[in-house]
Amino acid sequence: MEIKVKYNWPQWPIYSQSVREELHNVLDSNRWAVSGYWTGEECKEKLFAMEYAKYNNTKYCVPTTSGTNALLIALEALGVGYGDEVLVPALTWLATASVVLNVNAKPVLVDVDPESYCMDWRKIEELITSKTKAIIPVHLYGSVCDMDEIMRIAKKHNLYVIEDCAQSHGSEWNGKKVGTIGHLGCFSFQQAKVLTAGEGGAVITNDYEVKLRLEQLRADGRVLADQNEAVKGSLQLIEVGKIQGSNRCLSEFQAAILIEQLKLLENQNDYRQQAAEYLDNELLKIPGIKVQERPISVNKQTYYSYIIKIDQNEYPFIDARDVVNKLQEKLVVGDFHIHSPYNAIHKNKLFCPWLKNRYPEHLSMSEEYWRNQSFPIAEGAIEELVVLHHCMLLSDKELLDVFIKNFKEIITL
Repeated sequence: MEIKVKYNWPQWPIYSQSVREELHNVLDSNRWAVSGYWTGEECKEKLFAMEYAKYNNTKYCVPTTSGTNALLIALEALGVGYGDEVLVPALTWLATASVVLNVNAKPVLVDVDPESYCMDWRKIEELITSKTKAIIPVHLYGSVCDMDEIMRIAKKHNLYVIEDCAQSHGSEWNGKKVGTIGHLGCFSFQQAKVLTAGEGGAVITNDYEVKLRLEQLRADGRVLADQNEAVKGSLQLIEVGKIQGSNRCLSEFQAAILIEQLKLLENQNDYRQQAAEYLDNELLKIPGIKVQERPISVNKQTYYSYIIKIDQNEYPFIDARDVVNKLQEKLVVGDFHIHSPYNAIHKNKLFCPWLKNRYPEHLSMSEEYWRNQSFPIAEGAIEELVVLHHCMLLSDKELLDVFIKNFKEIITL
């Protein structure tokens, strides 16, 4: 009988001790949301927005309840809606596509690059029509889309670019933070992300008018008054009503957590990058093993996940899903730490718009329409990729060596 070794793998989330104090401060403040009354002190939500805008070297940040809602208000702020088409990658979390449907536009899937697994810019132009309004490139796992080419195409065809940075907090393309290259940048602070408050999201922009629309879209048509305009004991939200919004406001508790966790982000990202480089050096010594490509224009890479590619030409009888299962068993970890990549959106059972009555038929289409689409690279990812959650990159060298040793043994059996 094999004896299971209990390894002390890093867990996630981890948090600074100052988070406890800040949460208590919110409890005692009598203001738990931006919709609460002015207490004489600036709300945490606005303080976080200022800090996150500063971190990204951009003028404005509008927090919201999730990365999905960040994408939704970004689309609405740019006027994307009924009759429009939006290009999204075929390999990503399904929210990038479903949120397009939720503004009554049509998601048009684009296959991904076989090395980076990000949207393949070479396949964009053939899908552009007179109805195309925007492109949503996703900086996936541990790589960045080719933003030079995507912005070139967008400018040529007069399209908006909304960067989905839910998995790439802090990455830089030619010295610019991701999220600041396109027209808008959207982030998620969900449980698994490198910057998390359990849930939450944000949109960043340098455009003041767009920022005002974003604020109204996430607060029922209201914006926050400045401190010098706020009246103690009264609501800080001002009813503007120039665009109809909904209640998608980040709570003060979440904002307090994010303010403190943001202070840790750069050091954690640097540690992950060093671990990723170590894994690169060791894993690439194994014949037929590759890692996710990071373009040379990426001068700072952050990691939501670390991706290992098993070359099917070298290992024609190995399915990466079996490798994942064996790693989980040998290393005593669950599918949070080590798992398979996303299913391609059109093959993902969670993507089923034909089951919702809210979508018109020309958007929801049919199960046959979506499932029969073909995106070979996106579809093949699940058979050839092993995905490590970013907390694995917070392991020490000894634990990384344990992973490498077990991976080699499984591959070469």
